[in-house]
Amino acid sequence: MKKHVLIIGGGFAGLAAGVYLAEVGHKVEILERRAFLGGRAYSFLDSSGAWDLDSRDVIDNGQHLFMGCYYETFKFLKKLGTDHLIKLQSQPRVDFLDSELGKLSLNCPSLPPPLHLAIGLMRLKGLSLIEKLNTLRVGTVLNLSQEKLEKQLGQLTVKEWLVKAGQSERVQTRFWDMLSVATLNEEPDVAAATLLAKVLQQGFGGSRTDSCMAVSSVGLSELYTEQARSFIEERDGKISLRTSAKRLLFADGICTGIELANGETVKADIYISAVPYFALRQFLPEKLVSSNQYFAAWQSFKSSPIISIYLWFDQAITDLQFAGLLNARLQWLFNKNLIISSSKRDRQLLTFVISAAHKFQNFSKQQLIDIALEDLYKFIPAAKNAKLLKSLVIKEQHATHSATVESEKHRPEQKSPIKNLLLAGDWTKTGLPATIEGAVLSGRICADIVNHL
Repeated sequence: MKKHVLIIGGGFAGLAAGVYLAEVGHKVEILERRAFLGGRAYSFLDSSGAWDLDSRDVIDNGQHLFMGCYYETFKFLKKLGTDHLIKLQSQPRVDFLDSELGKLSLNCPSLPPPLHLAIGLMRLKGLSLIEKLNTLRVGTVLNLSQEKLEKQLGQLTVKEWLVKAGQSERVQTRFWDMLSVATLNEEPDVAAATLLAKVLQQGFGGSRTDSCMAVSSVGLSELYTEQARSFIEERDGKISLRTSAKRLLFADGICTGIELANGETVKADIYISAVPYFALRQFLPEKLVSSNQYFAAWQSFKSSPIISIYLWFDQAITDLQFAGLLNARLQWLFNKNLIISSSKRDRQLLTFVISAAHKFQNFSKQQLIDIALEDLYKFIPAAKNAKLLKSLVIKEQHATHSATVESEKHRPEQKSPIKNLLLAGDWTKTGLPATIEGAVLSGRICADIVNHL
């Protein structure tokens, strides 16, 4: 039986749920409080900075890397007709910059996984042969079932797991820590080991293409938001922008409606919350939270911030598309000229990312720019010859939930105890870190649940 489904939130999770539901004939309605779709994964045309440089470059709210193992994301984008806008590597490769050794590359050959990763690690400069061989001990998790993974690593932080697996301090600093922070957006001494293990399984335990990196050749908003909107509306769905939910209404054990900020109440058969945990808190009555462990369990969740620093230079500084920065305050450098197809070519726009940016979130814009320049000059001294034309700093205070061992235990299932209320979002229990892939997966799971109600 087709149902009227009301979704709060127009990010990846909400739009994925809406698309899958609309496709099979459900009446979909999405409420989005802002004037645009995209949640925490959106883009905009920049016009900030120097009065004589109106760049109109496409700026993402935060730079995102995709991987070949993002099956749910690629399936969703293919449904929208935009999967071709993702540039996927022909073979797995990640470049790193080291202030002493220069450019290093984890270049995986055309061999079956995980052999391709093992050979790539053996070729990586900067680690001793013993350290390289020891990294293979971490690979023993690749074939573990979820049950065994939980049993072995469920109580461990990434740091504790790596120490237990015999990883030296140097190999942690030069390899594992960067991977952990980039994928989990949390420091290794508090991040859940099970999540990093899942990243390794997903990326390196399947096909060789799974471990290939990918970037969007257009801004994130251009990749999926309007296409999803058209898909839903063409199937008699409705998307309401500038529409803020105030609270969820309950009676007799079910959700009976959503009260909006303007006082109006909207009703449906099924309700899906596709907003972050901190937003959903505000919609729930205190009595429900205090009396139901499902809702109470994640009330102590905290956020982990990401800071993106955009710097425009008057000349090219690097020909790398992206690179990890070893032993730096910044973790990643992205060359937007080589990523976004519409980028200007008479200058270079570089993006620097600080994940798990807890200690930097109160820094001023100028302090963060200074840090970016200092690290850049350390890794690419020739950059000192380029003139900084303008800059932009984006702080996403609630980029993801803090992926600690404790929070991982309390991530909620998509199906709540309220039979007509579902939860979607990268913070729900997907078995994955808080990524675009996790968000899309959560939306698809919600759609599947609705189809079986």
